Amino acid sequence: MSLYAVAVTLIDAALGLATRRTHLHLDRIPAQGPAVVVSNHLSLSDPPVLGCALRRAGRRGTFLAMAEAFSWPVIGGLLRRTGQIPVRRGLDPRAAIQPALEALANGWVVALYPEGRITSEPDYRPMATARTGAVRLALTADCPIVPVAQWGAHRLVTRERTSSLTRRLRFLGRLRPGRIPRRPTVTVIIGEPIPAARLRAAAGADGTDLQAATDLVMGRVRSLLAEIAGQDLPDLLGPAA
Repeated sequence: MSLYAVAVTLIDAALGLATRRTHLHLDRIPAQGPAVVVSNHLSLSDPPVLGCALRRAGRRGTFLAMAEAFSWPVIGGLLRRTGQIPVRRGLDPRAAIQPALEALANGWVVALYPEGRITSEPDYRPMATARTGAVRLALTADCPIVPVAQWGAHRLVTRERTSSLTRRLRFLGRLRPGRIPRRPTVTVIIGEPIPAARLRAAAGADGTDLQAATDLVMGRVRSLLAEIAGQDLPDLLGPAA
């Protein structure tokens, strides 16, 4: 068994103890061949959650991850040894394109977050704009984009780096209204793959409107998120979206 398989198996087991997870439509992830997987970005715990979902679908994920993580003790070495791809903010994003294209050429799944960072929206809805790298990759590699939405990981690890697992015990805590469970529910839903031909059509006759194609992808992500976020984001597809 590869180091990647061992690591994701252990992470999956740990998440099973720390959360209650639901995976919807894993069969929509192509069983083989290259694909770009995109998701909304809520928390530092998103990549492990998505990586485990890909594992359950029988696929290995190669993630575009912030370069800073590659310098973290233990985690950095694990990222390097499992073939993850560093992205340095503020530099030419095309530096990460070639390794990602090589991964796709090998028939792998490349996963990334078009928002570029954890959403800054107060209610964790996706940010209004997204980067075009995912569409650029899919069009160059002639492969589909698989939209994914996840909800609940931000309760396991918040933007402020706090966690539901480490909060103080409170008397009669279970009876408090609005209480977040110590094992929060995390839901991952997979959308129908968007073929490269559909992305080209969205990009216009000359194929240069990558933002329009990206908006198509993020629209799918928002629709999926609306299905699982429920009352937390009731107007996700309204004017505020």
